[in-house]
Amino acid sequence: MKFKISVLSPVHIGSGNIISPLEYFVKNKKFVRIDMDGLFKDPIFKSQAQQFIEKAIYCRLISKVLPAGIYERHILYTIAIHPSAERSNLIEVKEYIKSAGRVFIPGSSIKGSILSGVMENVLKQKGSVDFRNYNLLLGNVLNEISGGNKGKFSRWIDIRDTDFKKCEESLMLVQSRVAGAKTGRTLPILYEALMPGIEFETEIVWSAARKQEKAEINILSMADKFYRKIYQKEAQSGTVKMPSVPQNSFLLRIGQGSSAWATSFLLLAEELGIRNYDIKRPPFHKVKGPPTTKKLISGSISMGWVAIKQG
Repeated sequence: MKFKISVLSPVHIGSGNIISPLEYFVKNKKFVRIDMDGLFKDPIFKSQAQQFIEKAIYCRLISKVLPAGIYERHILYTIAIHPSAERSNLIEVKEYIKSAGRVFIPGSSIKGSILSGVMENVLKQKGSVDFRNYNLLLGNVLNEISGGNKGKFSRWIDIRDTDFKKCEESLMLVQSRVAGAKTGRTLPILYEALMPGIEFETEIVWSAARKQEKAEINILSMADKFYRKIYQKEAQSGTVKMPSVPQNSFLLRIGQGSSAWATSFLLLAEELGIRNYDIKRPPFHKVKGPPTTKKLISGSISMGWVAIKQG
């Protein structure tokens, strides 16, 4: 079954790579990524390569290391800069995932997002839940919806990666800050993020042994129910700008910005009246209970929201 995914708010799915200030520059209010492979193959650069390496140790900006006439000849892509990042210092940028230089949404990210909603829905119906063994819970849920007995390895749904888009038409540079920190001082983070309004296509196929009519739609309905609760949680704060959700679509949240409401059993515990459940945090983390911080663009824009509909 084919589906269209509309980006509602900035989405960042990380590649795991960091773009150094030595690998990009800003020109005409645009973020320009340098083709470092092309630069290093340039005969003119080769004569200054040793100087580049020596200066790069203590100079953070490409403009302080090389003449613009050299690196501006090797451009990988150019993307818009969101107002949140216009006055940002040139710091490291978290790269958006790509394949052969093209932007997409991985099927695994969509699948993981849907699974969180399915888990919440199925476990709520059971009523009595022991949250201590996540793998056991996951296995029980997947066995139930797939009709199998392979636990967390049960094959239940296949979701392909979306179609691919050019960086220039789909990405922008945004700055995020963590809101709600007790110290009041938060470090900015620069991300390559999908622009709201961009649309992708994917295909979702119910692959479980147990045949279900409209299985894909039913699964998306579970996820939608879960994420609309999280949407309301954020909207109730009054300080967060939430995107409008198109009619006749299912709401999901992917990538950076998903709070612990989306990645834990907090909502379910709250609804079942379970008071001793807490999020697993590092030993040095003193905060308990629901999340008190969130990553926001421009201090108010919620990240990661997408709408999916058949078509």
